[in-house]
Amino acid sequence: GSHEPDGPTTLMVRNIPADCRCEDLLWDWPIDGTYDLLYLPRRSGGRSALGYAFINFVSPSHASAFLASWKLRRLSRFPHGRSLNIVSAERQGFEAILHQLRTKPASEMRSRGCEVVVVKDGQHVPLN
Repeated sequence: GSHEPDGPTTLMVRNIPADCRCEDLLWDWPIDGTYDLLYLPRRSGGRSALGYAFINFVSPSHASAFLASWKLRRLSRFPHGRSLNIVSAERQGFEAILHQLRTKPASEMRSRGCEVVVVKDGQHVPLN
């Protein structure tokens, strides 16, 4: 049947270059309906990325396809960067990540310039 395999939907992508921005990730991982959340945490002041990103897929099969496609590759805009190390995230699911984001003070979110892409019906929608 069309039974979804069990497995993670949320992946943590490590070795993201410090000067990487969300648009650099979207260049390689365009909004294509396979994921609904992309989160790139940044240092206070927002000047540099913390070195990892979270991406939540709409199904485990999309997550495993992304993992197979991207493990040990480099981002297009950072050809001299380290190769990506992708693992299953500790917190799984769209709601879990959003909850984590919403428990941070809004002022801290703004000052850190946390970059979050939420996808709904194929469109990038603002986090509210």
